[in-house]
Amino acid sequence: MKKIKRLWIASVCVLLFLTGCKKEQDIQKQPDAKEQEQENRSEEPDIEQAAENPETGIEGQENVPRDLTSEELRGFTQWINGKSNYGFLLSEYTRPQDVDLSQVFYSGAGIETAPLSKAEEEAYLEITGEEEIYTDYTRLTTGEIDEFLKEKLGLSLEDMTKGLPWACLPDSDAWVWQHGDTNYMNFTCVSGRQISADTYELECVPGDENYEPAVPSCRLTLRKQGEDYQFLSNIYTAGVEYSKEIWKIEEQSFNVDLGAPWGDVYFVSYAPDKSVSGNRDVTFSIIKPSDGAELFRFPFMEEGEYRRNEQFQEVQAVSFKDYDGDGNLDVIILIEYQLLIYNEEEGDRRQEVRLYRSRPKEGDFVLDTDRMDYLSINDFDHSIEEIMEHIDEAGRPE
Repeated sequence: MKKIKRLWIASVCVLLFLTGCKKEQDIQKQPDAKEQEQENRSEEPDIEQAAENPETGIEGQENVPRDLTSEELRGFTQWINGKSNYGFLLSEYTRPQDVDLSQVFYSGAGIETAPLSKAEEEAYLEITGEEEIYTDYTRLTTGEIDEFLKEKLGLSLEDMTKGLPWACLPDSDAWVWQHGDTNYMNFTCVSGRQISADTYELECVPGDENYEPAVPSCRLTLRKQGEDYQFLSNIYTAGVEYSKEIWKIEEQSFNVDLGAPWGDVYFVSYAPDKSVSGNRDVTFSIIKPSDGAELFRFPFMEEGEYRRNEQFQEVQAVSFKDYDGDGNLDVIILIEYQLLIYNEEEGDRRQEVRLYRSRPKEGDFVLDTDRMDYLSINDFDHSIEEIMEHIDEAGRPE
């Protein structure tokens, strides 16, 4: 009986889907050959013309094609990880009209909408055959969907070749999807290039160094549209790996000889990816210059690279000094944070001193928390010079 009920529900949903909500959708709609040829000509940049003159790129556009800078890749990463954009990387398509809308709108795509009315809830339950709504749901009207797709793709719902497989409420022109989870996925743009005056290609990797989801890496193509971007295609790719390189803080990363057992290494400061969480913290690593391998990652201040009541602002200084007089170079770092809970008298910013004490025998660096606390409590945290002037007062670790 349960199987028959499910088949009946599926039949009703398919029937409603085919008749549509306000605007009829043809899920098999495909452009003819002439239309497709015209679309390809208008959407694809003239790469051959750009290749003829690598100094200036496409005529009238200097330095195109060109590789994107780390700053630009960080900007695209933050843009992609917005609620309204990440869903376009969760399906593969060579034309914008082939996007999987169920992935784009799974969690609402950041669109604020009204809750279901009593009449809509009753209609939804009747259509689906459910006894009640058990979990969260997403409700979007055709007008809201069209407005969103116009902005992101330059298309409307009826232009899409894959319809929205949600329950359709014809009386209110609303689409409803019940779900108890989210499909949110963060991505990192590890490389990319501008291939024409308004077109960009990005290699994107899902997750980060702490989380590797079962979602493919992809090559995303975007077109600049006013102050925003529109999605042109998304192709799954193999061999694109996660890299923190775009988060490197160039002005606070240094080649340095740390002595045994490290030798000549590259000390790197990495800014946090705040598009995932505003409370992620700055990190520091020792990198092998010859191949870029990470030799050591400095300990975090709080578990999981997150700060509870403050947000990272900037690394103000990094210094390599033997502050404890044991003959080994230690690391001193000054960092500024914005407080999320503060009083007006003290202000919303604070300095943090990080002292990483070298332990050559153990092959690591440890947080010198006792000295750090002393310097912080006594307000000796404004410069490297001030720290060095007062650090002996903090005593020596046992």
